[in-house]
Amino acid sequence: MTRKDLKTAGHLKVQFANGKIEEMPYGTWKGVVWVKGPYNLLTVKDLDELSKKKGTHRRLERRLTSLKARLVKVGPTQAGSEKQDWYKPVDIPTVTEQKLEESDFSPAGKEELREIIATAQVARFKNDCGDLGPKFVHHIEGGVHPPVRQYPLNPGAVEEMDKIVKELGALEIIREELNPITNSPIQAVKKPESAGGGWRPVINFKALNRRTIANRASLINPQGALKTLRVKKFKSCIDLANGFFSLRLARQSQGKTAFTHKGKSYVWQRLPQGYKNSPNVFQSAVMEVLGDVGATVYIDDVFIADDTEEEHLERLRKVVENLTKAGLKLNLKKCQFGQFQVNYLGFQVTSDLGLSDGYREKLTNIQPPQSENDLQKILGLCNYVRDHVPNYQKYAKPLYHCLRKSEDDEKDGKRPWVWTAANQQNLEELRRAIQAAVRLEPRSLSERLVAEISCENDDAMIKVSNENGGLVTLWSYTLTSVEKKYPQEEKELAVLARYWGVLKDLAQGQPVKVITQSQVHKYLRKGTVESTKATNTRWGRWEDILLDPELEIGPAQPTSKKKPQETLEKPGQPEWTIYTDGSRKGSDQSAYWGFILKQDGKEKCRRKGKAPGSAQAGEVTAVLEGLLELVKRKIKSARLVTDSYYCAQALREDLAIWEENGFETAKGKPVAHKDLWKKIAELKLQLEIDVEHQRAHTHEGAHWRGNDEVDCYVQQRKIVFVGTEKWDRTPKGREVPEEYVVEVVRSVHEALGHAGVRPTRKELEEQDLWIPVKQVQRVLRDCEVCGQYNAGRRGQRMDGLSIKSTVPWGSVCMDVAGPMGITGRRGEKYLLVLVD
Repeated sequence: MTRKDLKTAGHLKVQFANGKIEEMPYGTWKGVVWVKGPYNLLTVKDLDELSKKKGTHRRLERRLTSLKARLVKVGPTQAGSEKQDWYKPVDIPTVTEQKLEESDFSPAGKEELREIIATAQVARFKNDCGDLGPKFVHHIEGGVHPPVRQYPLNPGAVEEMDKIVKELGALEIIREELNPITNSPIQAVKKPESAGGGWRPVINFKALNRRTIANRASLINPQGALKTLRVKKFKSCIDLANGFFSLRLARQSQGKTAFTHKGKSYVWQRLPQGYKNSPNVFQSAVMEVLGDVGATVYIDDVFIADDTEEEHLERLRKVVENLTKAGLKLNLKKCQFGQFQVNYLGFQVTSDLGLSDGYREKLTNIQPPQSENDLQKILGLCNYVRDHVPNYQKYAKPLYHCLRKSEDDEKDGKRPWVWTAANQQNLEELRRAIQAAVRLEPRSLSERLVAEISCENDDAMIKVSNENGGLVTLWSYTLTSVEKKYPQEEKELAVLARYWGVLKDLAQGQPVKVITQSQVHKYLRKGTVESTKATNTRWGRWEDILLDPELEIGPAQPTSKKKPQETLEKPGQPEWTIYTDGSRKGSDQSAYWGFILKQDGKEKCRRKGKAPGSAQAGEVTAVLEGLLELVKRKIKSARLVTDSYYCAQALREDLAIWEENGFETAKGKPVAHKDLWKKIAELKLQLEIDVEHQRAHTHEGAHWRGNDEVDCYVQQRKIVFVGTEKWDRTPKGREVPEEYVVEVVRSVHEALGHAGVRPTRKELEEQDLWIPVKQVQRVLRDCEVCGQYNAGRRGQRMDGLSIKSTVPWGSVCMDVAGPMGITGRRGEKYLLVLVD
């Protein structure tokens, strides 16, 4: 293409740096506006460069060189040979008409869709990308790895690699680096003929990824995203063009991405492919850009759905506006707008989910593997849809045996690849099973989740469905060598424990019903199983799952087999649950207590307070206050959950023994917190309490969420002062007036549980308040609560005489541990010294 060949479509007025204005002809070719400059073809970007003041803009030679590298020769080609050029512009008007024709909107809706597409930024060629701007700039956290050697490329790929590197440089995705600090090798990967053939550049960032701190932001699992899709009548899928290239890389991090081509070093200026944090970082950026528009995002694929055409067009307009405003471009060819049936993440989405035509075509074109690597690729393709295939593990297991290495193979090194007729037959069986895959429906938020567990020989399967709907997913599992020896009940419990966390996530707050083949029930214990093989540790975890209030478990149809006696003694699960907790933070002698009362998982009441004593006293007080609330509400039976083993053991067994002994220990001393336990014993006569002990600060057990909730509630502290803005500002904070000193210090002191001078001053600093330390000490010295439980440095002897001393350790308070019967070799006596 030359200046003469470009057809003139009009003229532009261009003002140069010297103030001169000229009219320059322009034309459109390959979707790009080209201007007939004085010596060559220019783009609008070049005009911006010319408009800058002299000496501030760079010379256009480099820009013109990159433009020439991007030009495509026009003319007849030889018969039978199709020229493949890196730069292939997108015919946007034609693609737009195609998308309008594919949509299921009404004629009026299609016209509105045309307007929406016209407002969007669309990628015009293969590597065209957007720019999220300076708001989203990624820093690679980690050290610099040692340079990795660049090996020679395939000779047939060198020419195409040249075009790619020049194109990326012209788009400012990469830049040349004169002084590289490291190097990662570039590799040329052959593209399949179905994709047009040719070569694809891949940077091996293995060394960089080892040194980089991983981004812990959870990346949405594609299967999880599909199972929770909100499937409605009108659906749209938006594909973002070259998403990673749209996010900038910080200048100080670019040197870590260096690679070499033809003796020149280049670095990435945008987020590169192959870098381990690229998917997480880009997906987080897209989710922040879209906000709360109600879209499902998986890296660069955006899915939205609505019941009506009007709602869907409105939501689609918001999504496109947000993406365009942020600087992202759409890959219009891959977008799907307003259709009843779309392909999303490799699946066909209608009212349910099934295998897409593209996936079935890939499955049909599978060839016998020529190496272990080929077999791993085939199994990876098949595993993607395993949730749609009943008993998938049974079909895939023989193929996985082909990847196992024997002891002889490990000694001899690499073994020769052998693919037998039996292996091919197993592959055909797996392919037929996948071709007959069932369709699944997304999870319904208004229905209970039902899971049916079945164990046959060494294989187990879980069918998960909505209670009044169809299948949600199918999970297959091969039992371990230990689990194969279990009886039927323990096998089913082992399978349930393996998938319990995933089931809870999939239930999304709804109860879970589990159907078993054996007599597994909610109050099953190890002692009630006739033949048990599992360890006590496993049974402890299984019992926690069985007692989860959101779980209903049992066989589909009751059999004539007699139920264990324990199930007859417990007719049902209490609908009321009370969570209690006590806490003491800091050096004060006051404890905080609290409880939360729930009915069927819904909170009905919560209360907290403060009591003198240790954290144990707070736990006991919380139990007492909780039982008083149950009696007040005339509740007859409830479950009490506590993370204090002392309270749980006392309520289960010790309390009855203490009552018989008059609340005295075996040594004749009063039981700790005697008055509180007496009241609890009286209240317990009016209630039926099922006590559960929940381990603290763990995510294990049936009640950890409720326990965490009450723990946070008890430890919650909030101090608010009103009107401080009127007080004088000093470098140390706002100075508290003299008349408010006592009130402010006492408020902070009590809110912190009667903490000492140092915690009180620290809290005042956080509140941006300043009080001299001597005034804080004077107020705390007069605290009555602290005077009762903290004698300070000047304690009182039992005979009433004051102990006064002016030197460290001049006097101590001590108590004898029992009779002084222990005597040393030199006649010394041993004492237990208590220091307050």
